[in-house]
Amino acid sequence: MTVSFDREGASIGCNARIFRLGSDWVLCSFCLPTSMPIPLAVVAPGDVTLETWAFAGMTAREKRPTGLLLLRTRGDAAETALARGTRLVVATHFHPITLATSLAEPAGMLSPGDAAVMARAVLSSMTPRNAAALADPITLLAPAIRDLPVPKDGPVVTLVDDPRACSISGTEVPNYVLFDSGPGLRCARVATARMTFSPASRMDLELDPLWGPEVGQPERAFLIANGGFAAARLSAAAR
Repeated sequence: MTVSFDREGASIGCNARIFRLGSDWVLCSFCLPTSMPIPLAVVAPGDVTLETWAFAGMTAREKRPTGLLLLRTRGDAAETALARGTRLVVATHFHPITLATSLAEPAGMLSPGDAAVMARAVLSSMTPRNAAALADPITLLAPAIRDLPVPKDGPVVTLVDDPRACSISGTEVPNYVLFDSGPGLRCARVATARMTFSPASRMDLELDPLWGPEVGQPERAFLIANGGFAAARLSAAAR
């Protein structure tokens, strides 16, 4: 990728790659300028929104600073423009960035490192506004999501026979629970939470399914809330 600066310093120009992340979604990857501009919004083309962003390749070992933008297209014109290659103008806290995008590539062409960074960003970006629509990006990022580490001191999700219910340790109520089982990922909104404090803090959750198959025994679970997420340990309910 190349980076160029105009003489007046009014904008920054970069080459960029586009990856298809399902219906209405693309990921834009570009070489991060030294000014490290924070993306704020898409200016052009119209009907493209910036849903979340992340920086990757920042470690001394990687030495490949990259900006990653998760974009949502709203309409055939915007989707076609990004698929064929276009000029994407992004407002930042510093100067606008003009990204010359190439033909869209399959999601599988995304590097494992960038996929891992974006998996965290996408899970953290889930809100009532986009939770249902994120099914495609999350499903296509499933390999990276499955590789996310589960901390030994993380929350515990206790599974029950009803796929629309579970219990979790602690007192922080998530907004969503993402389950990973053999048939694939499924996401549910937390409809109600009943808290118990003795003998240990626990919440019994009732779940409202959003997307994904309600079959198969979950192998992993992620609790999503307040701009972040936690990978949880799984436990089966005592019988």
